[in-house]
Amino acid sequence: MQKEDQIIGMLEKVMSKQDEHSQKLDEHTRILNEHSQKLDEHNQKLDEHSQKLDNHESTLQEHGQILTALRSGQEHLKAEVDGMKISNAKEFGELKEGWKNTSTYLEVLRNDTFTNKLDIQKMKETMN
Repeated sequence: MQKEDQIIGMLEKVMSKQDEHSQKLDEHTRILNEHSQKLDEHNQKLDEHSQKLDNHESTLQEHGQILTALRSGQEHLKAEVDGMKISNAKEFGELKEGWKNTSTYLEVLRNDTFTNKLDIQKMKETMN
């Protein structure tokens, strides 16, 4: 019987250790489940952030296209304004030249008018 008691004692120790290990395994399983839940929550948050980043990326691409179009339009308008400046400068030069001619004509006209007034005055004096 002594051997049987020893075997039973050893089996009880093994079962006791097995119960301890089962409790530790259960505790570790619970902890792992908690961590898995936290990881799932973090994955969900990361997915949400990824979706927001995708939305921001598409918005930035749209803004980039708008800026490119604006730059293109601005360059086109600048070219038009430069062309208008050149055209206006030419027209201004022509007007300035015409003004010089008009100024000369006005001076000649003033001299002729003065001469005519003198002639009229002389005629009036001779008629009186």
